Amino acid sequence: MERCPVCKARLKADTAICPRCSSELSMLLSIENQAKNFFYQALARFESDDLSGARRAVEQSLELKREPLTLALQGFIANCKSVNH
Repeated sequence: MERCPVCKARLKADTAICPRCSSELSMLLSIENQAKNFFYQALARFESDDLSGARRAVEQSLELKREPLTLALQGFIANCKSVNH
């Protein structure tokens, strides 16, 4: 997270409390990390030809945080599925 979602102050890497507005950000950082972990799981499953598992992991990641790269991976996996069938 680069900016505080409350006051938009620039944050240092993985800062749990905003230096400007003192908002507690640890829960949001945890959710962001979980989304990132699901994204990496999706990549690993895709690499091992587990398209179903990759699709589930991408969906879990997107439920937590919508990132352009994750959306692109979702589209790519959907395309691969339609090409393979």
